[in-house]
Amino acid sequence: MDSLDCKYKHASKQNALLRYKIIDRSLRNRYRRWTIEDLVDEVSDALYDMEGIRKGISLRTVQNDIQIMRSDKLGYNGSVRKPSWRYSAKEKHG
Repeated sequence: MDSLDCKYKHASKQNALLRYKIIDRSLRNRYRRWTIEDLVDEVSDALYDMEGIRKGISLRTVQNDIQIMRSDKLGYNGSVRKPSWRYSAKEKHG
């Protein structure tokens, strides 16, 4: 693997972590219900503001991020729920 591949993989992983944080922060806002399109816009805007990344994020990328966040791979342990038309953070009881 050359240094260009290594830099690309590092940037890709860093962007994924930023996306997870942005999605998590957005869904924790209990005063707003998020559609998947809202989340795509929010992540794209935040990445532009934070990293200057002009290329928008695809719908599929956000869907995959949410799927990973719903698994226990990252420690979110399924705390993202998907009602029929909105996304929000699950409330943790007790």
